[in-house]
Amino acid sequence: MIKELIQFTETALADETFRNFGVKPKEGLHIVLQVEKTEEQTLISDKAEFVVFSKKTKELTPLHDKCAAWAQAAWMVDTNKCFDLPTKAIHSASPFCFALKRENLEGGEKFAENKKAGKSQMYERINAYFSKAAALLDADEEKIIADAFRIVLNDKTRLHRWLDESGTFQEVKDSEYVIFYLDLPLETYAAASRKYLKQNLFNTPNYTVKDEEKPEEISHGTSNWLNGFPTKKPFLLHQSATFDIAGRINSKEALILHEFSDMSRRRLFPNPLPLFVMKDELSDDAFKLFKDDAMSGGETKKGYLEIIEELWTKHKGNLGNYYLLFMVVGEVKDFDFVSRFDFNLSPDESPWKVKNSFNIKNGEKQLFTVRDLNNLLPSFFNNAFVYRWFDELEMKNFKSSNTYLMTMKYRKSFYDYIYKSKRGGLNGKIFKEILLASILEDISVDEFITNPKYPHPYHSSGYGLKTKLDILFSLYNHFALPHEKNSILMASKIIELKPEIEAIAVGKADLVRDDQFAFAAGQVIARIFMQSATSNRHYKYLEPFFKYADVTSFKSAIQDFFLKYSHAYYENRFKKVFAQVMAHEWDGKLGGFKDSMPLVLSGVVYERNLLLNPKGENELETDEQPEPTN
Repeated sequence: MIKELIQFTETALADETFRNFGVKPKEGLHIVLQVEKTEEQTLISDKAEFVVFSKKTKELTPLHDKCAAWAQAAWMVDTNKCFDLPTKAIHSASPFCFALKRENLEGGEKFAENKKAGKSQMYERINAYFSKAAALLDADEEKIIADAFRIVLNDKTRLHRWLDESGTFQEVKDSEYVIFYLDLPLETYAAASRKYLKQNLFNTPNYTVKDEEKPEEISHGTSNWLNGFPTKKPFLLHQSATFDIAGRINSKEALILHEFSDMSRRRLFPNPLPLFVMKDELSDDAFKLFKDDAMSGGETKKGYLEIIEELWTKHKGNLGNYYLLFMVVGEVKDFDFVSRFDFNLSPDESPWKVKNSFNIKNGEKQLFTVRDLNNLLPSFFNNAFVYRWFDELEMKNFKSSNTYLMTMKYRKSFYDYIYKSKRGGLNGKIFKEILLASILEDISVDEFITNPKYPHPYHSSGYGLKTKLDILFSLYNHFALPHEKNSILMASKIIELKPEIEAIAVGKADLVRDDQFAFAAGQVIARIFMQSATSNRHYKYLEPFFKYADVTSFKSAIQDFFLKYSHAYYENRFKKVFAQVMAHEWDGKLGGFKDSMPLVLSGVVYERNLLLNPKGENELETDEQPEPTN
């Protein structure tokens, strides 16, 4: 990974405009001080320039830009490498810059906590900070300037006079910065920073080896980049290996990785990031896309799939041979090689069709690419946080524990399928498990809603439930392995069953197949429930029917349900179908009984119950459960 990342970052660093794009000041108050030199002494002027930066700042002034560049060249690698250990309140690492959060100054929350606990305050540690920072300097003149800076900041009265003169100090939030700078050339800052980085871009000095030809450089060392050295944690060490550490890098490589982290924090790259192995036209085109997108000024940057789509189109489907790096909050969550990427779902570019079997609004869809599949994915998981591919998720944010478990269990499989063309992690069994869990959740939370905005009452879960049934029937066989192919779970099945159930209802045919039984059973259950006097006609009444694993128990439940409302009027169409449903013997030619549950549910929610008399023929009125119009 390190080799490919360094190769890619070198390309980015070679473009000076891109390298420095998006560098902004820290949020808070910035105070720029002037150096005054005479023949006798070097002083810091009382006059200062002030500028504030926040998320509301729309335009940057030249002074904003200066402060941003100075801070970038004066910042610590991380809090473990700062000059204010163990307190870690001072975040600059330069003799010409002094940065801390407002909370550590008098009047701040952290200041009050320290006072109450009897801990040292930032004011008391200024000398110690500059003692370490001054070690970065070689020239005597620079050391004199740094010492003058130390003296004025050590004068608490003078320091707070500048804060008051800014006119904005009281508006600075505790979480924002107050940063003092000396107005010096950027190269002066950068020279000190380079020396600081050489010392601190390695995790520990115990395994560093100096370059024989360039003693100021490190030829081998343990990288500090996303790497915690486990010498104090024996349980993390190799117990049987003959070596102490797995690998080391040199000073140049360590600095490049540091630069990559800095550019990543500015969101100059997509996440995940494709790192092409070969330095060729494809990698050049990818970098150009990253650059154009980052510098476009748009609020929404292109995602990985949008960039991959452009590369796929330009290179006519010849895409692959790259590593995919996914990072979250500075932590590598995934790094994997993609030998070949298939943007299309089908090799012949034909679409996966989601049919509209239940006549819902915008129900029919065509999926051509993995990007289309990705856009449909929330429907699989009841709009759960599936796009948070590697985040820690809390069950309280999900409708049910089932959806939470399905998301945690299978989101990585979909990520691999969509982002890396690794299609072996999904199959028909998994796909059906996810959709059925989501469907059962819809049933469990459904409410029957009357709203004056809509002409008819409707089910709160009706649209989502029917959508998922369409997805299950339409896409199942695209995921199923050869031995999992199931003729029951086909989009054409419901269309075929409608005339067959119609013929059975009028006595022109008999119920002979398992799929006919399943759909007809759903129609029977829905027709019986129409006799219920309850005003809340939600789908929750279906839950008991889906707990049975065998057809005999299922039919007994239907029989008991009918007896509950046997006194009511039923059409002859219903009686004919009901009789054949109860008489049917499951033959298993189309799979097990549990496989038929989606068809049973399809019979329940079908747009019109076929067991009712056609309109005008003594029909029992019932609402058709219309969907919301918006």
